[in-house]
Formats: sequence, structure tokens, C-alpha cells
Amino acid sequence: LEGHAERAASAAQEGRAVDALRAAGAMQMLLHSQAGTLRDALAAAQSKRVPLETRLTVRKALDGALAPLGRSVRALEAQAKARQARQAAIGAALRAAASVSGPTRSYAALGRMAGAKHFAVTA
Repeated sequence: LEGHAERAASAAQEGRAVDALRAAGAMQMLLHSQAGTLRDALAAAQSKRVPLETRLTVRKALDGALAPLGRSVRALEAQAKARQARQAAIGAALRAAASVSGPTRSYAALGRMAGAKHFAVTA
């Protein structure tokens, strides 16, 4: 999981969205394939029937495995939000620039500016 998370983070930083998505998909597939084992481990960490030493060992192992993954996922989320905000700002700037109307000029006005008495437009 950690390797996939690192690949996803580096791909996202470098702007390779497809590679980041593939690494995230590989993480999801790995988690899905190990779902039963993870559920058993979580149940063992919470069950009062399991000895305290075993529960503490399982919790420590889960924390050791899931904490770096959680940090990687939060970093990916932050990068995605920053990218979305940047794209929204660019879009807003483009919309604002498009809505600002410049001086409107007609063909007749252009002809008068050029000093011509008659101005003909041919296509």
C-alpha cells in the first residue's frame, strides 16, 4: 500500500493524473483483496475475548501500517483540492476577461478613422 501511495503522490505532484489514478486504483484493489483479513484484524484489536497483549500488538501493527497510508491519502486530497482551486481561479479569470467588452467598432467607424468616404466590405 505504501508503495502505491508514494507512486500516486509523486505522479500527482508531477501532474501525471492518469498514473496517479492507476496507483490509487491499485491501492483500492489491494485493500479490496485483503478486506477479510483487515476486518479480522480490526475485530481482534477490539474484541475483549482476545488477550490484551495480542490486541495491543494488533493495534500497533495496524497503526504502523495505516498511519503512513492515511498521511499519503491526506496529501493526495490536499493536492487535488489545490489543483481544483487553481483551475477554478483560472476559469474565473477567463470568464471575467471574456465578459469585459472592449470598444465596439463598426465597419463605418473604421472607414471614417481611415479617412475614406466609402467603405465597402467584401467577403
